[in-house]
Amino acid sequence: MGDVNLDHLARAYRHRPPSAASLARAEAAGCGLERGAWVLDVGGGPGNHAAVWGGQGLRPVVLDPSSVMLAAARDRDLIGVRARAQALPFNSGRFALVWFHLSIHYGKWQNSIDEAVRVLGEEGKIEIWTLGSDHHEQSLLAQWFPSVPGIESSRFPEPDSVAAYLRDRIGVAGVSHHVEVVVRPAGEWLRAVEAGFISTLQLLPKEEQTAGIAAIRKAYPDPQEEISYELRFTRIVGR
Repeated sequence: MGDVNLDHLARAYRHRPPSAASLARAEAAGCGLERGAWVLDVGGGPGNHAAVWGGQGLRPVVLDPSSVMLAAARDRDLIGVRARAQALPFNSGRFALVWFHLSIHYGKWQNSIDEAVRVLGEEGKIEIWTLGSDHHEQSLLAQWFPSVPGIESSRFPEPDSVAAYLRDRIGVAGVSHHVEVVVRPAGEWLRAVEAGFISTLQLLPKEEQTAGIAAIRKAYPDPQEEISYELRFTRIVGR
């Protein structure tokens, strides 16, 4: 399997605006934290969630290995640090919240959790939003690109394994499941697919990409036709 080009993914993020549900998840995570507390968004990309925390009076830091992602975050006057989750360039015990939103699967996830625990303050929490097999098999992309479930299953750690590891490291881990329904015009969704708005699309065989896009065009000749699909998240919280 090839590597994901994160800068290419960053350029495709114009087709991946944050949903109201996504922003609400970030807002809920920030509620109850002391004003001025430091918050770390690991793999935070253009800083959509960090901007929410800034509005709550917190001090967010966006960490991402992509310079293009960080440029977008810094354009919003957010602190951006270029690094990877497996080697966080911060002192121990600094953050009240360490946040992974669809980012725990980049690199060796056990090392990412180890580092998150290291930089977490005594009263802090780690919150992870990820996808498991219940999502991969039913995803809209899987309907058009048969390789997607297998690729995503090999990339994303099973949520139960993540929860068990986090529980072993900090003692408490809560797990819950959440379904977000997304509704988009077919033409808008097709443009997002063509741009590669999901990193897994970069890993598909070229012929499968071409065939899948052609099939989508045939199935949705009216670009204004609305399509809906589910994102089935698993939320894991350690305190």
